[in-house]
Amino acid sequence: MTQKQLIELIQQHHVGMGETEIRLALNRAQDDYCAKTELIKETYTQNSAAGKRYYTLDAQIIKITSIQVNDVTIPRLIGKPIIDDDEFDAEAGLTAPSTSSDDRYWYTDSGRLGVVERIVGTSSRDGKISDYQSISAVKEIRIFAISQATDFTTDLTEVSELPSQFHDALVYKIIADGYLKSGLEEFNPQVSQIFDAKYTVLVKDGKKHARSQYISGATIIAPTDF
Repeated sequence: MTQKQLIELIQQHHVGMGETEIRLALNRAQDDYCAKTELIKETYTQNSAAGKRYYTLDAQIIKITSIQVNDVTIPRLIGKPIIDDDEFDAEAGLTAPSTSSDDRYWYTDSGRLGVVERIVGTSSRDGKISDYQSISAVKEIRIFAISQATDFTTDLTEVSELPSQFHDALVYKIIADGYLKSGLEEFNPQVSQIFDAKYTVLVKDGKKHARSQYISGATIIAPTDF
């Protein structure tokens, strides 16, 4: 269904809701549905830089399922290496790694993607030694992730990225929420429960659909320098 068709279905129950209000509600409902079902899977690419450990993640990403560096899947670390400040910084006197390794790993920290190479005893700070250094060369990083669907804009011909059989979920969610708004003529908790139950059914169906298309992640290991 197009955005216009979704709006018209919702307005059959909530005639006082305008397009702008419904559009914002559609985006919230879509975000909720994507987070609960993990239906939308996307691939993002960016290049690494020598001596750079952390990379910005796209705001649409909900959860990373796998990382590849130069088409090779790398494992995930539990936690992060004990030494964190070995990135290239000319002013601080830190240089890019002088050695290289194909033994690479990834982790997340404060919403960033960290990519490191394992070289035993490669870095030391304040009496502590780490077996991990920032990635040492320019490589393509490919991120496989569970993502949010693209938000609706003012273009009423837009169609949700969700599979078409789940478009009704957005309608049910907004209708259910609308019937719980106090002060409106349509306030009706009983009817809200009916549409919320319909939404819940489609969430369960969406989860099943997502599992059937699941992208398996890499092996998770713990850093040895903890």
